[in-house]
Amino acid sequence: MTVLSKTCREKLYRMMWQTPDAVVDAFALSATRARARRLFHAAISIVSGIHEDELELFNLESYSELVGAGVSEDEDSRVFETAWKGGEVTGWTARPLFLTVDQTLIAKWSELQADLAAQQARSAIARASGRTS
Repeated sequence: MTVLSKTCREKLYRMMWQTPDAVVDAFALSATRARARRLFHAAISIVSGIHEDELELFNLESYSELVGAGVSEDEDSRVFETAWKGGEVTGWTARPLFLTVDQTLIAKWSELQADLAAQQARSAIARASGRTS
C-alpha cells in the first residue's frame, strides 16, 4: 500500500473546479494556502483556456483539512473523498487533475481506483449469484 510522501502531507492542497461536464478535483503542492490558490487559478486557466476570472473554482482544502473531514480507515485515501453518508464514503475523486509529479499521490489514486473496481466486481458477482452482499 502506498503511503503519501512527507512533502505531500505537508504541502498538498485540493481545489474543486466546476466544468460544464462535471467537477474536477485538482491537486497541487504549495507552501501556503494563498500560493496554492494562485497556482490553481493560473494553472487551470492555462490548461482550460478559460480566463482566471471566469473559472468556477471552490473548496480549497489542505491535506490536514481533507484528512480531518474524511472517514476512511486509511488517512491518506481521505484526500480523494468527496461525499459521505454517516461513516461511509459515497463519493470519490473521479476526475483528478494532478498539478504535481509527486509519484506517491498518483500511485495512491491508482490504488484507490483498483480497490473501487474490485469492490464493484465483487458486488456484481454477488448480485449475479443471488447473494445480497
